[in-house]
Amino acid sequence: MRRIFHRFPNIIDLEFEVNRPFGAFLSCLKALHNSHQTTRPGPDLVKRTVLVEVATNKTAFEPIDKVPPFEHDVTEAIDYRITLQDTLLKPGGKVPFSNNAFFLRVQDRGMKVECSVVKEGKHGTLDAMDLKTLLTGACQ
Repeated sequence: MRRIFHRFPNIIDLEFEVNRPFGAFLSCLKALHNSHQTTRPGPDLVKRTVLVEVATNKTAFEPIDKVPPFEHDVTEAIDYRITLQDTLLKPGGKVPFSNNAFFLRVQDRGMKVECSVVKEGKHGTLDAMDLKTLLTGACQ
């Protein structure tokens, strides 16, 4: 069974493979949901939050923690929308800094998965290579 989004773009920004079985990679994506990391690119701290949504009813996305378990039902392909939200942590409070959204299609290729990434819109400071770096680092 496939869990895909019918309006997934036809023009792909980046395709790459990850040497993990399909089920293990899906579990890794589920673990990434609502995770965050903090970096200091300059004088201020920046918190990056990862939000993972999964395709539902072929027309929409829902947060992965609101959807019943599906890892064992999906066998071919699954579409995600991954949002990376950057927030500046200043002494005066939090300031939203950047919001990057990506479509991700994960396809089963035996003992590895093929990932296709498309950036949603033109806003934000990250690109498809940044998402690849995040996914391969978290799921290796």
